[in-house]
Amino acid sequence: MPGNSYSISKREIKRALIAYGVKEPDIEAFVADAERKHMHMNVIAFVLLLEKVSLSRNKIVQIMRRIGIDDIKISKVLDMVDEEKMLAQAGHIYKARVEV
Repeated sequence: MPGNSYSISKREIKRALIAYGVKEPDIEAFVADAERKHMHMNVIAFVLLLEKVSLSRNKIVQIMRRIGIDDIKISKVLDMVDEEKMLAQAGHIYKARVEV
């Protein structure tokens, strides 16, 4: 997985978020958060941002497929996101650096 890089344009992500029923203020918050990260982020941060705007896992999977991530990598990413959440809930600090 390391070393893989995928891109999605701001316009395309906005279009996808609109198509999945995300409200305009949430879309603007998503874009602002991404811009603070200079529009580059690891896939875990990307998924967490999508969850923050109330997208279901199914819709997040569709967006990741749309940018070219295969199902095996998507499954691994979602496992890492869940692991990060569990560790955060337990009070552990966990940093993941995965570039997909």
